[in-house]
Amino acid sequence: MTEQNAEHLCLGMGVFLGCLITILLGLYLTRHFRRRYQKMLQQLQLAKSNAKIAEQTMKTLANEQQDSQDLLEERVQERTLELNIALQELESANQELERKNVLDELTGLHNRRFYDQKIVAEYRRSRRNLTALSLVLIDVDLFKAVNDTHGHLAGDQCLIWLANHIKQSLKRSTDKAFRYGGEEFCLILPNTDAKGALLFAEQLRVQVHEQAFQFRDVEIPLTISCGISTYQQQVDIGPEQIFSGADNALYQAKHNGRNQTKQHIFTE
Repeated sequence: MTEQNAEHLCLGMGVFLGCLITILLGLYLTRHFRRRYQKMLQQLQLAKSNAKIAEQTMKTLANEQQDSQDLLEERVQERTLELNIALQELESANQELERKNVLDELTGLHNRRFYDQKIVAEYRRSRRNLTALSLVLIDVDLFKAVNDTHGHLAGDQCLIWLANHIKQSLKRSTDKAFRYGGEEFCLILPNTDAKGALLFAEQLRVQVHEQAFQFRDVEIPLTISCGISTYQQQVDIGPEQIFSGADNALYQAKHNGRNQTKQHIFTE
């Protein structure tokens, strides 16, 4: 073998070895990077899985939070509704209590307590507006005989019957009727002079006289006596004097034979 051939052979072997090394290195690097790639791929898949789990967890938490919020809002609405109902019931109960406090249980007219409040209010209004204020006292004639002859149940029905007539006779919302006590009734007529009050009382008296009260198919004749007083800005006249004047007039009607109307005139 010549020196030249040996040199070519050595050169070929070097090239071969270089290629082999390159191939082996490539295989090594390929396997290394493949393992690294697979590892990275696994890490990426794990990260995606964790992200998905985290996303699902967040959705679950969000849904649970929304459910809790919805449940809370629903409970708040229920409690609010229950509270509103309770407040309405309380208001109705208060109104019913107030109504009972100012109404007579038997006749449905206003009671004595409300009269005491109303007469003062209407007196002040009369003084403020310089208007007349009339008071009418009504008493059932011989009422004790009704109870003694027909019983107290008949007496109660008699008072209810008269109260209905009184209610129907009131034409203005400002006119108020009261059961003052027993068989005695009272009317407050604001902005009504003596002439108007006399006409009103007489119409009621005639109506009661002409329509007999019936109890268990038995006609029971009834009459009433009326006493009137009218306040027209007289000096030193207050609610007590107005009532006293009407009471004196009622006494005169009773003393003079009943079933009539009398007026009390305040002197200056």
